[in-house]
Amino acid sequence: MRRAAATLLLLCAACAGQVPAPIPDSEVPQRKEILRNHRVTVSLLELAPGEATPMHQHDRDMLAVFVNGGRTRDTMLGHKPAEDKMAAGEAQFRNAGYAHAIKNEGAGSFRVVIVEFADPQGEMERVGTALHYCNPGSTAACVDEKSLFCTARVCVVDVRIAPGAVTTKHSHATDHMLVAVSDYELTDQVEGKGTVVRSRKSGEVEYIPAGITHRQTNTGQAPARFTVILWR
Repeated sequence: MRRAAATLLLLCAACAGQVPAPIPDSEVPQRKEILRNHRVTVSLLELAPGEATPMHQHDRDMLAVFVNGGRTRDTMLGHKPAEDKMAAGEAQFRNAGYAHAIKNEGAGSFRVVIVEFADPQGEMERVGTALHYCNPGSTAACVDEKSLFCTARVCVVDVRIAPGAVTTKHSHATDHMLVAVSDYELTDQVEGKGTVVRSRKSGEVEYIPAGITHRQTNTGQAPARFTVILWR
């Protein structure tokens, strides 16, 4: 009788020490899907101070764009928690096949746009090239474009446009997507289609199909900042 009771206690202790299986990333309750198409599924994850996600599994390559930055505790399955600090607008790419949980260790809300790719993206390659130019005669109405990294399928660029600044006229032979880091209002002169005013709030996205030639002007009152995902 005593031996059976001892065995039962050991079994209960073993059960109590088990780590619950990760849930699919699509079931994380703090995530809100904002876009889905044949290339990507895009969600906005928001965590209040001290709030944490459950342990969840990523089965697809993903890009995280940190909208407002912050401090988190990232616990990878089978590893000890690690502290992490992200700046607003920072972008991180990870290949599929990992599980983790994230806790907001900051004093404010933590917001991140998660872009999950339908197809494998290959390995990430750092680029780090930058372009800076200004309106003629101005040192303030300027555009900054910084290429962050590429994979075999996409390149990721950080873009900042000062109020009144105008981008160069350029074409897109492939699809591209914008992730708004700041609120912005861009007046877009699209060749053959006229002028379009595009306004987005921080954390929103725009998906733009291939085949446009355009020039953008920041007609808002504040600097516009967004992350561009360019398909190759």
